[in-house]
Amino acid sequence: MTIPLPTLDLQSLDADHVLRAFIGWWPDVQTRAWLAEQALQAHAIYGGRMMQPDHFHLTLAFLDGSRVSDLQSLATQMAEWTVPQIRMNLTMRDVFEKPRVVWAGPDQTQTQALIALQQWHEEIWAKLIALGWARQPRLFRPHVSLLRRARITADQPHCHALPTQVFVGDGVGLIVSVPGEQRSQYHLAATTQPARTGA
Repeated sequence: MTIPLPTLDLQSLDADHVLRAFIGWWPDVQTRAWLAEQALQAHAIYGGRMMQPDHFHLTLAFLDGSRVSDLQSLATQMAEWTVPQIRMNLTMRDVFEKPRVVWAGPDQTQTQALIALQQWHEEIWAKLIALGWARQPRLFRPHVSLLRRARITADQPHCHALPTQVFVGDGVGLIVSVPGEQRSQYHLAATTQPARTGA
């Protein structure tokens, strides 16, 4: 498992400190290279800010602002989680208008992958709720963000077919967003068992 992020030792932090966090499924090097190419092409259309190649991921659960003590407990449990074998293809580009995000993901014909991802999402949230997290009403749409702060106009079609790329997973991690001078930096705080996914 090679999630290409700096690590963060949660035990070294103030237990009452609050950090933004999420659980993400990271693609391998080849998939990230394909995503970087798609982000560049999308940027020519929409402008905005391209995601850093090392930050490409599929979010499995948003944790929003979380106390470090809660993240410490989650990190301990995540070491025992397993990663299901899910084969998914990235085949389309679309947008989320309000947050101004351009993304790549599976189209609706990939029924098995979408069902499996939804089940995985629900299983993760069942574990999070047992740990004390409150679930927010948020639609789960599997995707990888390519651009943020994009120029999106509502009167134009945005759904666009892409050359098929298999999403080869290279690890699932608890990711903490640490504010920086220019932009936030993702840090890896915990991982699941190092099982190969999506191959």
